[in-house]
Amino acid sequence: MRFKKLRLWASYPFAGLYLFFAWNYGMSFKFGLWLVLAGLFVRFWAAGYIKKISSLATCGPYAYVRNPLYLGNFLMGLGFCLFVNNIFISIIYSAVFFFFYQGTIKKEEILLTELFGREYLKYKKAVPVIFPNFKKYKSKTAAEFSIKQAHYNGEFIRVLVTGALLCALYLFRYFLKERILNKQEIIIAAALIMMQLGLLFFTVGHRKDYIRKVNKK
Repeated sequence: MRFKKLRLWASYPFAGLYLFFAWNYGMSFKFGLWLVLAGLFVRFWAAGYIKKISSLATCGPYAYVRNPLYLGNFLMGLGFCLFVNNIFISIIYSAVFFFFYQGTIKKEEILLTELFGREYLKYKKAVPVIFPNFKKYKSKTAAEFSIKQAHYNGEFIRVLVTGALLCALYLFRYFLKERILNKQEIIIAAALIMMQLGLLFFTVGHRKDYIRKVNKK
């Protein structure tokens, strides 16, 4: 929890720094967009397998890397940083990311060792921390991807938030900074943001109800 709070507090000044760099150096979406989409995919794939605390996930992306959710986070964040036409913001992001996440990962490793003992230690020895080596881990269990589990873990919310952020950055660049959008394009971008926020509101409520139902069983 301590590292999560530190990451949260660090995100505010970094967001301000990001907008400063974006305003002064300009933006281009062609380099980073594929990384953002790749990060979303990795996270969604992983979220369909992981059942936190209750079982050790070793299938799907977990057969190649121990922390695919964090790998997805890194790819998404780096993709957003590459939108800015200055490599310095990407360097700052990478340094801050690994500074905070190394502490989080160490604490989680201690917890997982206590929960799963030798099973986790064997898995830990065979599978890399955050960058995959593409040598598949032979899991004893045969879990399948579950879109319901991904919903339980909140990945639909992340997809919608990311979509809204992409639209907001599009308006930031082409309307606020470069002022080259016409009225129709502005309305379309704003409508997409409102639609995603509406879906986000609905998804948050639906997920809460779904979690209650699952936990009652």
